[in-house]
Amino acid sequence: MKDNLVPPPQLGAIVRKARKQHRLTLEQVSERSGVSKSMLSQVERGTVNPTFAVVWNLMQSLGLDMADLTETIQAETPVIEHSHAYSTPTRKSRDGLVTLQMLSPYRTVLPIEWYEMRMEPGGILASDPHAMGTYEHLTCLDGSVAVEVADTRVEARAGDTLRYQADRAHQIINTATGPSRAILLVALPQQYDAQARQIIR
Repeated sequence: MKDNLVPPPQLGAIVRKARKQHRLTLEQVSERSGVSKSMLSQVERGTVNPTFAVVWNLMQSLGLDMADLTETIQAETPVIEHSHAYSTPTRKSRDGLVTLQMLSPYRTVLPIEWYEMRMEPGGILASDPHAMGTYEHLTCLDGSVAVEVADTRVEARAGDTLRYQADRAHQIINTATGPSRAILLVALPQQYDAQARQIIR
């Protein structure tokens, strides 16, 4: 798992250890987190490159390093949920040139995740393949970005959208001389049933 925006390879061992300490089965953790049993098994074996939202929900469900993010249980669902900028989950690349802000609701695993991505000049987000069938949809808002998948490279300018298979090694590159900004939507069909796969394709 080389994606510089997800936890290190020992994630699987950490999740497995916590699950056993709590005496939980894969099915029980799946029910708690909303992550499919198949995906959870792959995470524990270290055979899949999970997205930020999948990791977030697993950590939350097992009480790992998320004490400052305790969920407040409300008697009724609010008509409008207000997520403040300061509480938006944010991850930076190791070189600090790429920032992802998680805009999708992190307390619920959905068939899609979406992020605001900010890239400084020279910024590159390189990822190993995600789960089979995963697609990404990248809309450039400011500047210009390029996506490389296998031997193919396509550049997008402000207003353009690129859609590509993310179950292959891929990278997003800031090709502008200044900062670039984009919306990244990740569609995760393998985690869901056939009906969900049809909806998001």
